[in-house]
Amino acid sequence: MLRIRTILHPTDPSEASDEALQAACLLARDHGAKLVLVSVPAPPLPAVETFVPASEYLRVAEQAGQHLESVAARITDVPVETKILSGVPGPAIVAAAESAQADLIVMGTHGRKGVSRMLLGSVAEHVVRHAACPVLTVKPGGSQHLADEPAAAAPCAVP
Repeated sequence: MLRIRTILHPTDPSEASDEALQAACLLARDHGAKLVLVSVPAPPLPAVETFVPASEYLRVAEQAGQHLESVAARITDVPVETKILSGVPGPAIVAAAESAQADLIVMGTHGRKGVSRMLLGSVAEHVVRHAACPVLTVKPGGSQHLADEPAAAAPCAVP
């Protein structure tokens, strides 16, 4: 059986990420694991990032840091670490998981299809394909199916 000591959760301000956070907290609590929250600030218009001013990168990084700290502050019943990453999200998440010696990655998936997936890519798909540890992807509405008993499915002190 897989021993889960460290769970890595890439977070962003999306419904998919919130759902995955619930799953990550539940699993961390059930396994007595540490939760490592990571954020990869992405500037707008990634296809033309050479035209994005440095001030925009700094603004986006600051917002990501604030979001990360806000999420971490809401989690009170499992040990939490936070890390701001840089670079392309998929490879940065895979590298962070290796660095943290994560036993599991729990992340949201936006479920992009067609042209938007072709243009924006799938971070979750990259992580699933390249991570050395198992990856649990959670789509919006997916965390409600993690436990059979209502008490076990209760959020981990994340209001």
